[in-house]
Amino acid sequence: MPSLRDLISAALAPLPVVLACALSAAFLAYPIFWIAGDAIGFQSLVNRCGQLLLLLSTILAARFFRLGRRDIGFESKSGLFRQVASGIPLGIAMLGLHALALIAVDVREIDPDTWSNAQRLGLTALKALATGLIVATVEETMFRGVLFASLRKAAGAATASVVSAFYFALLHFLRSDMKPAAADVEWTTGFRLVGDALAHLSNPDVSSFLALFLAGVFLAQIRMAFPKGLGYCIGIHAGWVCAIKTAKAATNGIPGGNWSFLIGSYDGMIGYLTAAWMSVLIVLLAVGTRRVSKAGQDTPEGLANESH
Repeated sequence: MPSLRDLISAALAPLPVVLACALSAAFLAYPIFWIAGDAIGFQSLVNRCGQLLLLLSTILAARFFRLGRRDIGFESKSGLFRQVASGIPLGIAMLGLHALALIAVDVREIDPDTWSNAQRLGLTALKALATGLIVATVEETMFRGVLFASLRKAAGAATASVVSAFYFALLHFLRSDMKPAAADVEWTTGFRLVGDALAHLSNPDVSSFLALFLAGVFLAQIRMAFPKGLGYCIGIHAGWVCAIKTAKAATNGIPGGNWSFLIGSYDGMIGYLTAAWMSVLIVLLAVGTRRVSKAGQDTPEGLANESH
């Protein structure tokens, strides 16, 4: 069992990496903006630089901890594609039901203009799925791949699950409302933008943070249940993004309803209801995993392994 010192070290270890990436992004964004011009907004440029640096830090961490493809959770290429393909419909079903529940309790309502145009709705869903696959591949490789594997080596699977889920949720709130005009951008602008983003971390929407945290725990459970199943995490995550973006485009929020507290301010889709649904899924997955494990131990092969 890991010591308290190991647990604290594991919990704090990613923090300086996140800060270093954020500050480096603030430093690098200005010269890139100066060269590229205003082809991309400065806020978006800082975000992209930060994401790329985080991805680079993930690669360096994998080498430092000597993590191979199997440690990170990657199956063979064909196996990975099968896992992703299997996970996508599961993810869509999970948060598709969630979206229907929001409609049922009058938190959101169907947008008739969107639903009357099947071509536009289908194109929206395809774009959402493409976005989901990109986002899920990057985030799952970082959080349930390298970070989870690194933390598991240092402090055990339970700590890895909680800590990776915490940073997964936290980084969703690392964003700034500042959108400086091109003429106002200077060397210090990036640092002011990062400072504003860090200030947002002190007051995240509680319901949305809880939903994202529990979603991270659920994906970590998938990772523990299928050691070479990172593809399932990518597929489910992509399905979630697809379902949320499509449902958000196809429905409208109903402010001031009796059940409006069920969603938070993060995106108008997730909140306490999502957190409750994720909790149910976590329990169901834990029970199912335990039953499968017990059934395996009860087979002649499992009993033979226990006797050695």
